[in-house]
Amino acid sequence: MDSELLTTGEVARLCGVTPDAVLKWIKRGKLPATRTPGGHYRVSRATCVALGVCDPGSGGTGAAAVAEPTESHAVGRCWEYFGHGGTPRDECRSCVVYLARAQNCYRLAELGEGAGHRLNFCATECADCAFYRYQRGMAASVLIVTRDEALARRIVKRSDSSKISVRFAKSGYECATVIGTLRPALIVMDSDLPEVREGSLPESIMGDDRVPGVAVFVACREGDEAAIDQIDVPSIGAPFTAKQIEQLAERVANSARRVPRDVA
Repeated sequence: MDSELLTTGEVARLCGVTPDAVLKWIKRGKLPATRTPGGHYRVSRATCVALGVCDPGSGGTGAAAVAEPTESHAVGRCWEYFGHGGTPRDECRSCVVYLARAQNCYRLAELGEGAGHRLNFCATECADCAFYRYQRGMAASVLIVTRDEALARRIVKRSDSSKISVRFAKSGYECATVIGTLRPALIVMDSDLPEVREGSLPESIMGDDRVPGVAVFVACREGDEAAIDQIDVPSIGAPFTAKQIEQLAERVANSARRVPRDVA
């Protein structure tokens, strides 16, 4: 058999799913395949590479090799990005993306839950995902929670849209609503909100499963230092500038590059 053609069993082992799941992918048109004279399906290794679940350098005629994390992957994998210091969350361990050590989770997401992708952190479109945006070189998504409309206007006017994509919320309620449709890489909360000074909003966001791994900062205004010191969240000064937010987003992105890779 051509070593570049894989059986459904080999694809299943590669992706960490059952052969039946692979057959479903094929029959639904999600996974291109050819048929042998005997009626058996075969999938090219190149197709698996395109899906991001196969190391393009792997060879051999046996079961397909799973691509292992390497330093060449700039931001690691999604389970590292959304995990705890690079350690995958429990809900990631049964997902096909983690089992296959796949780099391009967004490609496997197209196959859906029937393929074994748990979609735990995929409530929105991939284009709204902080991990996807960073991996594709898109502007970092930033959510700023403030009642200061003048500050919001200055940030919008002076920010570089190629570096950050900014959304605003005026309250904890609006913040929760925005998070329902956006997975920001960075959330900055202005201490001009009582729920920020009291710590209830930062605590709520840090425990929100919809934004795992999000970087949260409190912008501390003069006179609020004592209250903010009681909150276990890093802070910056307020009012802040668009340049400061861009630099903060870059720091967050750089920290993603340093995520440990020894999570297998």
